Amino acid sequence: MGKLIEDKMSGATGIAGMIAAQGPLGALTARIDAGSPLGPVAGWSPALVSTVRLMLSSQAEIVLFWGPDLCALYNEAYAPTIGDKHPRVLGRPAREGWSELWDDLEPLLRSVVGGGQSVHAKDRPFYIERDGGQGEQVFFDISYSPVFEANGSIGGALCIVSETTKRVLAEKEMRADRARLWALARDPFLIADKDGVWLAASPAWTDILGWSERELIGRTSEWMEHPDDLAKTREQISTLAGGMPTARFENRFRAKDGSYRNFSWTAVPENDLIYCVARDVTEQRAHAMALKEAEAALRQAQKMETLGQLTGGVAHDFNNLLQIVTGNLELVQRGLEKIGGEDQARLRRAVDNAMTGAERAALLTQRLLAFSRRQPLAPERIDPNRLVSGMSDLLNRTLGETIEIETIQSARVWPVEIDVNQMENALINLAVNARDAMPDGGKLTIEVANTHVDADYAAQEAEVSPGQYVLISMSDTGKGMDEEILSHAIEPFFTTKEVGRGTGLGLSMVYGFIKQSGGHFRVYSEAGHGTTVKIYLPRFYGPLPDNDTGTAERRAPECPGDETVLVCEDDEKVRAYTVDVLKELGYRVIEAADGPAALQALEGASQSIDLLFTDVILPGGMTGADIAREAQTRRPGLRVLFATGYARNAIIHHGRLDPGVELLTKPFTYAELAAKVRDMLDRAEVRHVG
Repeated sequence: MGKLIEDKMSGATGIAGMIAAQGPLGALTARIDAGSPLGPVAGWSPALVSTVRLMLSSQAEIVLFWGPDLCALYNEAYAPTIGDKHPRVLGRPAREGWSELWDDLEPLLRSVVGGGQSVHAKDRPFYIERDGGQGEQVFFDISYSPVFEANGSIGGALCIVSETTKRVLAEKEMRADRARLWALARDPFLIADKDGVWLAASPAWTDILGWSERELIGRTSEWMEHPDDLAKTREQISTLAGGMPTARFENRFRAKDGSYRNFSWTAVPENDLIYCVARDVTEQRAHAMALKEAEAALRQAQKMETLGQLTGGVAHDFNNLLQIVTGNLELVQRGLEKIGGEDQARLRRAVDNAMTGAERAALLTQRLLAFSRRQPLAPERIDPNRLVSGMSDLLNRTLGETIEIETIQSARVWPVEIDVNQMENALINLAVNARDAMPDGGKLTIEVANTHVDADYAAQEAEVSPGQYVLISMSDTGKGMDEEILSHAIEPFFTTKEVGRGTGLGLSMVYGFIKQSGGHFRVYSEAGHGTTVKIYLPRFYGPLPDNDTGTAERRAPECPGDETVLVCEDDEKVRAYTVDVLKELGYRVIEAADGPAALQALEGASQSIDLLFTDVILPGGMTGADIAREAQTRRPGLRVLFATGYARNAIIHHGRLDPGVELLTKPFTYAELAAKVRDMLDRAEVRHVG
């Protein structure tokens, strides 16, 4: 009996010794006595002893809750996690040592020891008081497993834990920083999975697009992508899913208001996620497009200006040549009246044909001057409604029965100041173009209305000022033009008509005339859908004259035979023709080739000089305007008549004749010269130049 007791004591001592030998925590564990519900180590079951020895030898953080009271046993690695609870909770019931979290911890432990379940969790939050009673929230990765006795019952719960508090708090701070960054950043951020499903989106997306976070998260962006961008966006997502980053990729998303916004993306893949930052470049792209259009408009304007200078110079020289041709043909026509017989008829046909060709050349030259904005204009204040309605009969006769004409006129349309004859020619040109675009018939609609050009529109167009305008638009139902043809439509000599049916100067003439008049000209067209031409004329501020379209009745060009005309013209042949006509009309004529010669003739004339007829552009350093001013200074009663084929700015400024200026444009006819000279000499008043 004594030997049995001795053996038991020896075994108990051996178990305690083995546990005590496993470090400081082993020594403390070995000293647990009857004061603990576990009792002395000597009375522990083999399962408990083996589990404790395994636990004490492990580097992992492990706590063992054993027995009905779930008394706590733990190792060195675990001790720091409970702070000043160690060592007083060693061997004590868990409800004593962890009373502050017992309501949370007990169900976990009971599920293990009572139901035999294992419990696993990552970053499991717990509330604990471990440093002087100070409470804090901590986080653990936990793995709770049942420990079985030899008879198959569950003796306790082995809890392997790892405190993750520092990492979790750091990640929370990082997420908070990210949230602050996302909230403050003007550029939108996005996290998506490898399939492009949105997982997180910064508030900037809502600010830019108007969609709420709930509407954006949980699906791809296909539902709001521009249809033209679907394929390339899917291609970029596939590239990112394959591990390749992307930069400066652009696509468009539909905003809640229906508009589309342009985004430039930078994105990188990491694990199974895609991290993206986008930039809203809508305004930049709009500005870039506006700049591109402005540059194109500038290049077009420069091209048209260059063409205008070229055509204006050619027209000037051509007018002088035509003056010689047409003038002498007229003299031949008048001389043929003195010839009889068959020769007269044959020669008259030849001369008439030549004159017809010369008149067509003169019209062509006039259109070149109109395009180059070098034609002299005599603007009148006019009611646009009256101008358009007054042309209705002429337009009906010109267009024929197959074209229906509808005129829409607004009430109280503002007056404009325009050269009436040139404006009528412009409208007829446009109407003829419309007719030619409707060979099988159609409809031409002419509308007159007040309108306003705002600063935004003016900024996008060349040579347009914001303000109030009268809009005259002509719309046809013809074939229309594609973009390529439309881009060349107003260029001189460009035509889509067959050879012999058009000069290509119709639209260019209208364009030049409207621009010279301070207006704006725009053509809208689409192949198969007709063409609309819009003419914007600046509003005139002031009353209309009583008769804004009337013309003074001209007297017959009679000459009493005692009037003298001083002719100053540098072109010898033009001068000779002019002198011959005036002499034939009964005037005394003095001729000069330049300014100094004209002034010398003026001073040396023995008789009174009634009219100075001078070209505008002259050699010798003096223009016609210079001669006129000097001559009227010397002879205040002298009347002055100018002739020009290309006026430049000598007597015309901003497309208008200077005050007091009377002008005869080359090539002029016999009758026009006779009528104008007689009109000048019969006037009671003398108009002074400048």
